[in-house]
Amino acid sequence: MAVIRMGVAALLLVAVVVAAASVPAAASCGCSDDCYERCANGKTDPACTTMCNEACGVLGKAAAGVGTV
Repeated sequence: MAVIRMGVAALLLVAVVVAAASVPAAASCGCSDDCYERCANGKTDPACTTMCNEACGVLGKAAAGVGTV
């Protein structure tokens, strides 16, 4: 009986971790567009594109923690 409970607990833990991992991807939907609009203020600005791509994790840098302090 204890083995079954341990298996169920492990399965539940895996489900929670998988669900939590998908939250940042869903939350960043529209992040880059909103960031660029605020930064560039109607102009074309390559610096804003680079900054917003990194801030919103478009290339996976923000999600992976690359370049963060």
